[in-house]
Amino acid sequence: MAFAKAEKIQFEIIVASKGEHVVEGVIHVQNVNAYTRRLKQWMARFNGVATKYLPSYLGWHRILDLYDEDSLKPNNFLISALC
Repeated sequence: MAFAKAEKIQFEIIVASKGEHVVEGVIHVQNVNAYTRRLKQWMARFNGVATKYLPSYLGWHRILDLYDEDSLKPNNFLISALC
């Protein structure tokens, strides 16, 4: 929570054990769990990543997760890098 506050990032707590699963119809615990699973599976092949390179790996994964295989073209990488 301290990091989110310091970086001015919206932070929501979802307590699934209390029956909470969706916040404002946008933040859904299953979306978070699914993304985490995909990221962990993708990162496993690298056998660990140095902290200083983590933003680059996360950006790489974000692109691969965002576009389907047919849309993975250099111009999409450039557009995403600028956004």
